[in-house]
Order: sequence, then structure tokens, then C-alpha cells
Amino acid sequence: MKCFITFIWIVFFCALPINTWAQWTSVYETGQENTFGVGIQLSHLSMNDSKNTMNGISVDYQYDDVPGFGIHMLYTMNDFFTLAINVDHMMDSDVIVKTANTKVKIGELSTIPLTVSARFHLPTDTIFKPYLGLGFGYYFNDFESSFVDVDDAFGFHYTFGADIWINRLENTALNIDCKYLKPDTENDSLDWDAWNFGIGLTYFFK
Repeated sequence: MKCFITFIWIVFFCALPINTWAQWTSVYETGQENTFGVGIQLSHLSMNDSKNTMNGISVDYQYDDVPGFGIHMLYTMNDFFTLAINVDHMMDSDVIVKTANTKVKIGELSTIPLTVSARFHLPTDTIFKPYLGLGFGYYFNDFESSFVDVDDAFGFHYTFGADIWINRLENTALNIDCKYLKPDTENDSLDWDAWNFGIGLTYFFK
């Protein structure tokens, strides 16, 4: 299921009409260095299954993929470096515990990641501005269960994506972003990591 969803994302972006792409232009062509931007995004969180122990029994933890939404702020220093702050709210994900003989839902996990990322843009001299990055964050986790303990946690992440600057909407950029999130939950019974796929719009102030 997770591979199918990823495939749908790839097909969607590759299938955009060519004449639509041709209407977009790079923000860097207008000299917008040292600028501040704010925006919104929609996202899809795909949590990786994990293994742990419960009451001395080895179990598999399985999670549902969930949608999310959030806001972001960007500071573009130059053609190559951007600082990004994201706040996302991810919907409740069903947590399933599976053993050799049983499979039962033990609760719902929700999280609000507050992340700070350093993005390094690759020079392309085109309308498409890909980037690679890394960062850290704080994860506000909510999970009520008598079996499992999940605390708020610090963590790190890797990110890659692209900015595409829209000509018809002045100073507005389309952003496609993918993050690998890894909160430091190893001391908790529920240890999770996830891929977060997002798409959003950013407005830059001159």
C-alpha cells in the first residue's frame, strides 16, 4: 500500500501538462535573495512498521498512513541556501500490535512535528530548483494506552525536494518536499520513524 501511494505521487507530478510548467519562472531571476516567505502545505505521513517487546513478548507494531497539514516559514539567504521552519499536524494513526497468534488495535498515535531544516539548493539555471537538506525537530506525541508509553521527543530528519516558482502568481512558489523523520523515542515502548510527503505554496515578501 505504501509503495502504491508513493507511485501515485510520482505519476501525478510527472503527468503535469507541459504548457503549465512553461508558465513558471524562477524566483532567483528576479533577484529575491535575503527574502522571507510563509506558506501552507498538505502532507502524507507513512510510518514504518517496527518491532519491540510488550510484557516480555516480541511484537510487531503496524501503523496506518495518515494525512496532515501545516504551515512553514522560509528564509532564503542566496541561490544555494534556505532555512526552513515547519509545523505539521498529523492525523491519528491506528496502532496495531501483531504477535504470532493475535492482531489487535491498541490505540491511536498523533504527532505534531516542529522542525528546522537547512536546505542546500542545487544549481540548475532552470525553473526547477531541487534541494537536499537536514535538520532537527521536536515531536509532540499523543498516545493514551496502559500498555505503551510515548513521550514527546527531540529528533533529526533528512529532506529533499524542489521549489518551482509560479509566474502567474507573483512571488509565489510551489514546493514539493519529502522528509525522513526519526524522533528519539528509543527509550519508549513505541519506537517509530516515518516518511512525510508534502506539497505546498509559499509567498515571498520582497
